[in-house]
Amino acid sequence: MTMNTNFDHLTDEQVLSLISKGEESAMDYLLGKYFAVVKRLVMNYYMTGGEQEDLHQEGYIGLFKAIRSYDPKKNNRFYPYAKMCIESQIQTAVTASNRKKHAPLNLSVPIEFSPEQEMATLTGNPEKIFLDKEWEENAEKKMEEKLSPFEKTVVLLYLEGKTYAEIATEIGKTPKSIDNAISRVKKKLSETR
Repeated sequence: MTMNTNFDHLTDEQVLSLISKGEESAMDYLLGKYFAVVKRLVMNYYMTGGEQEDLHQEGYIGLFKAIRSYDPKKNNRFYPYAKMCIESQIQTAVTASNRKKHAPLNLSVPIEFSPEQEMATLTGNPEKIFLDKEWEENAEKKMEEKLSPFEKTVVLLYLEGKTYAEIATEIGKTPKSIDNAISRVKKKLSETR
C-alpha cells in the first residue's frame, strides 16, 4: 500500500498511524524527519573503540524501535518517547563498549615473550595503577556523599548496562523518573570535579 502523501501537514502521531497501516513512505518520512534528532543526540556520546557512525546506527536502531513500539494509549506525544528510545539505545551501546574497554583484552602475548616481559605487560605502570585506584576511590566517596539512595541504585543499574525502561521495571518507577535521576546524578557529579 503506497500513497503519495505530503506528510508535512500531519503530526508525528498521524504519520505513525499510517505506518501501522503499512504506508512505507510514511516510515521513510519519519526516519528522515528524525535524522537531525539522532545526529544531535549522538554528539553527546563517545564510544570506546567505535566511531560516530556506529553511534548513528545505534541511534537509528533506537528510533526504529520507538516507531515500532510506540503506543498512543501509553504515550501522548511521539517526540519525547522517540528521544528516550534513541538515547537509551545509544547509552546501552556506549556502556557495553566501555565495559569491553575494561576487559583483559591484551592478556594474550606472542610466544617469543619471556616470562619477565609477560609480567611487565600484565602489571603495567605502578604509578598509573595507584592513580587509577585513587581516582576510583575518590569517585566512590563522592557518589556516597552526594547521591541519594535512589540515585545510587539507579546509577549502579545503569552502569550494569540496563536501559531506562529496564531500570524502571526493576525498581517500580517510570522511565521518566529514571531519566530525571540520571540527569541529577550527572549534574551532582559534574559539580564535584
